[in-house]
Amino acid sequence: MKKYGTVLYVVLVALSALLLMGQNTTCADMGDMHDRQHHNDAGMHMNMKTMAPGNITVNLETRPVKLTASLPAEIIFSIRDNKGKPVEDLAITHERLLHIVIVSRDFTTFAHIHPEDFGPITLEMKKKADYNVRYTFPMAGRYLIAIDSAVKDGHFSEHFSIEVSGGPQMGSLKEDFSTEKRFGDYAVTFFASPAHIAAGKETVLKYVIRKHGEPVKDLEPYLEAPMHLAIIKADLKNFIHAHGEISGEPSHHEPMGHIHGMVKEKFGPEIEAPVVFPVKGVYQVFSEIKHQGKVIPLSFMVKVN
Repeated sequence: MKKYGTVLYVVLVALSALLLMGQNTTCADMGDMHDRQHHNDAGMHMNMKTMAPGNITVNLETRPVKLTASLPAEIIFSIRDNKGKPVEDLAITHERLLHIVIVSRDFTTFAHIHPEDFGPITLEMKKKADYNVRYTFPMAGRYLIAIDSAVKDGHFSEHFSIEVSGGPQMGSLKEDFSTEKRFGDYAVTFFASPAHIAAGKETVLKYVIRKHGEPVKDLEPYLEAPMHLAIIKADLKNFIHAHGEISGEPSHHEPMGHIHGMVKEKFGPEIEAPVVFPVKGVYQVFSEIKHQGKVIPLSFMVKVN
């Protein structure tokens, strides 16, 4: 009996060890999942690819391969799933399948374009999940190219840094934290709430638009939003795509900053945009509004602590 008791004791010890190993493995797995989720939550505002459903990847190709300032170029985006297959079920968001942003390193060049701007989206394009745009880079130097899109399960985003050769060379970045600027006939007041912008915490960017000294109260929706924003960190390593809201109206924005629902046909002069800046640094806030059928680009710089 003593022999069997000893064997039983050994078996119980072994089972306990196995159970403990299993618990440790589960805890390690859960910890790894928490780390990944924490990374995603921190990263979703700077690079929404981390939130892409099904591990969607975006590849960028240019024709010609070597880009030269002042010469037309074609930019092709290939969208693939985790098995390398084309993602055929892109969803339309804000009236477009893809939103593409191009910004120069010195922040003097900004473009917000779409494949639909250059012709209809064909069935072949959807089947191959290859979409192209055309663009002529005005200066030599470094540019950020960002893409924002969605499938039925959620939004995704990616951004790239490219070099353009030739001339003229773009200048160096100049810091300008002005909160009152003129953009053609429009005078815009810009401020943040809270005034001290902290990384990782929501900040509301606020705009007041006037024309010829009078508040503009008949702003129009642009691509189903009161305002589109593209926010880029000075080193081009962080990109945020967000949308504005009509001041005083109930909030309709989701965590990713995408607005759904109807927008008033006329509104103004105030627009606000909730944003979470991921890390400290200097950011340029490019935004677009629409008035009397014309899209007006705005640009302000902020410092995040």
